[in-house]
Amino acid sequence: MTIKRITAIVPVQMLKPLEKHLRTCGVPGVTVEHVKGYGEHPNFFRRDLMQANARVVLYAEADDVDSIVAAVTRCATESGTQAGILAVETIDRLVHLPSGEDVSRPLSTQ
Repeated sequence: MTIKRITAIVPVQMLKPLEKHLRTCGVPGVTVEHVKGYGEHPNFFRRDLMQANARVVLYAEADDVDSIVAAVTRCATESGTQAGILAVETIDRLVHLPSGEDVSRPLSTQ
């Protein structure tokens, strides 16, 4: 089984609808961090150009990635978001703490 990490950086106002879309894909949990940055849509009203965003991180089986990416894309389209980015990375090993056991199914309840 191949485990993937999906990281999306999205506008903060997209968090609530994104959570609903991810639940429809069967994603039981995510990690959310509030971050600042600039890129395609900098905040020209600030000297440092920084914009408030959220970084959403989740782990999934490779077979589930396409449906999760589609849900995130659909959410961005429906919310009218003009900014955001998503990355999918392969994870070599995922370990459940504190047991130290390898996680075999990231989308299942442990």
